[in-house]
Amino acid sequence: MRRLALPLLLFLAGCDSYHYHAGRFFEGAHRDLRALDHYEALLRREPSTPRSAEVHVRAGLIYRRLQQCLEARRHFEAAARDFPKLEPWAGLAKAGIMDCPDYFPLDAGRAWTLGDSASGGQAARIELDLRPGKDGADAEIHSDLFAGAKKIRAEDVGYEKRDWGVWEIRGSERSLILRYPFRKGEAWTTTRGGEALEYRIEADDARVKTAAGTFTGCLKVREYNGKYPETWKYDYFAPFVGRVLTSVAGSDFENPNTELIKYRP
Repeated sequence: MRRLALPLLLFLAGCDSYHYHAGRFFEGAHRDLRALDHYEALLRREPSTPRSAEVHVRAGLIYRRLQQCLEARRHFEAAARDFPKLEPWAGLAKAGIMDCPDYFPLDAGRAWTLGDSASGGQAARIELDLRPGKDGADAEIHSDLFAGAKKIRAEDVGYEKRDWGVWEIRGSERSLILRYPFRKGEAWTTTRGGEALEYRIEADDARVKTAAGTFTGCLKVREYNGKYPETWKYDYFAPFVGRVLTSVAGSDFENPNTELIKYRP
């Protein structure tokens, strides 16, 4: 069946639904800016109806695609705040708040290659690709570890975004590796392999140079294990890319260990 022309679609929908159906029409046609015009107009006219929750989420997702996160969060926060029990929009709004900027993308089709910083990946590298999640996980990251040209290990690890955090899933164990809000000074604890770990966001505007390029606006996250009180590690997460650098540090040093060599968005 051919898509209805916009004027006929709007006539069938009725005048009260004009901006909603016009927005859906232009969104379906991948004309995001026109869709936003109608969604914003509807919200000015109808700020508190149940349909407003959906429109806030739809507008937020468009702004996220455009990587305009201030506008995206404005809509997601409005939906989560004003319609906290209206599903699925409340849940989608909470997920959207965490995902713009998205420091740990779980979109299908992504892939990353990380290598040792000393040799640029010639001595050791890890190839990772996203796959569909299993056993309730949002996604699974398959990794192959290479020493030179020889593959020495393969591993699958699940990941999930819920309860304002990014969770790593290994068997029955869940570890909280990132927690919202993503701002300097935020701290939390978790366990991995039966060991207690302490995390803290040391910076939310770090600039990182790697073999794959230079990334700005990165999170710098410290992971500390009390069993090794003199050293810790830093992971750097770039917006809409993910982990781009891991370094080993102490009170008076920080040495790059593994960095992003290339990636596929």
